[in-house]
Amino acid sequence: MVTIVTSDIYGRLADGREVRRFTIANKNGEYVQILEYGATIHTLCVLDREGRLGDVVLGAACPEELERFTRGGRVIGRCANRVKDGHFAINGREYQLKRNDTDGFIHGGDDNYGRKLFTGSIEGESAVFKLYDQDTVGFGCDVDVEVRYSFDDLGRLNIEYEMTAENDTILNPTNHAYFDLGGTGDIRDHELWLAAENRVIFEPGTKLPDGGLRSVHGTPADFTAPRTVREAMASDDGTYFASGSVPYYDEFYVLPERVTGPAAELYAPSTGRGMRVYTDMPSIVVYTDPGKTQESGKFGRVLGPYCGICLETGFAPNAVNCPEYKSPVFMLGATLRSTTVYEFYIK
Repeated sequence: MVTIVTSDIYGRLADGREVRRFTIANKNGEYVQILEYGATIHTLCVLDREGRLGDVVLGAACPEELERFTRGGRVIGRCANRVKDGHFAINGREYQLKRNDTDGFIHGGDDNYGRKLFTGSIEGESAVFKLYDQDTVGFGCDVDVEVRYSFDDLGRLNIEYEMTAENDTILNPTNHAYFDLGGTGDIRDHELWLAAENRVIFEPGTKLPDGGLRSVHGTPADFTAPRTVREAMASDDGTYFASGSVPYYDEFYVLPERVTGPAAELYAPSTGRGMRVYTDMPSIVVYTDPGKTQESGKFGRVLGPYCGICLETGFAPNAVNCPEYKSPVFMLGATLRSTTVYEFYIK
């Protein structure tokens, strides 16, 4: 294994703080670049079937756009996704989080790790990002956070999360990377396969699961056999999507209890690039950007509908209030340790 990890200065935030960039390169010339701001996967260059390197993640065009950019591969925490009304209870103690969404609370609120400046360092063949999460939104305790990235000669990007809380709390980190394996700015012709046969059931008119599960078979959410995102969308009978004129996925799948292989696989026929997702988390989110807002990304691209697809691993949203789902509650003295792997290949 010939992995090289280096660091340099990417730029500065609006308040003058310096943001370092860490580059991990393998023997094939492929590389990933992670920024201290948000522990963000900013660049991920892998080979296609013609032997050409291409960047397969969306990112900010320049340092001046970094804080405003919304489609970056940031780490989301301490609790990704939604908590109904921002309210939950642990062992009889009630918690009320500061609301930041119509459904209550989403993506860590004002404490979202995606807007935090981590401290990065090089440890062997890994880039490690640390953060002391001082609670300001109602979780009731602080948390030590470590996110470790490595990228090997087999094209495997490993993300290892370690979080230790100073009291009872909920922990649910993820990475919100937007992938485009074809480099066209439209992922609808990507083929997707998922190991999940069930998705969560939302309360009517919300994005809040109620604890139930629904089979995906025979629905536009069915990726138990590989098919393109475009084909799956076209299978809708007019009742599935609730996004007006631009249908999109924002779907939460619950994985089988024991997944021995990949949880998901994405493939771009145009380039031959594929990506397998491995995780020890119980759920995976499929999100295809509906393009409600446009913004500039790398290479001068204007990012709009279907510019990327997210495959986010984690606990199901609102799982703390739904005992039917695996619990994101961690008690005093417990540590969350979780690994997600994005493995790239050529076909």
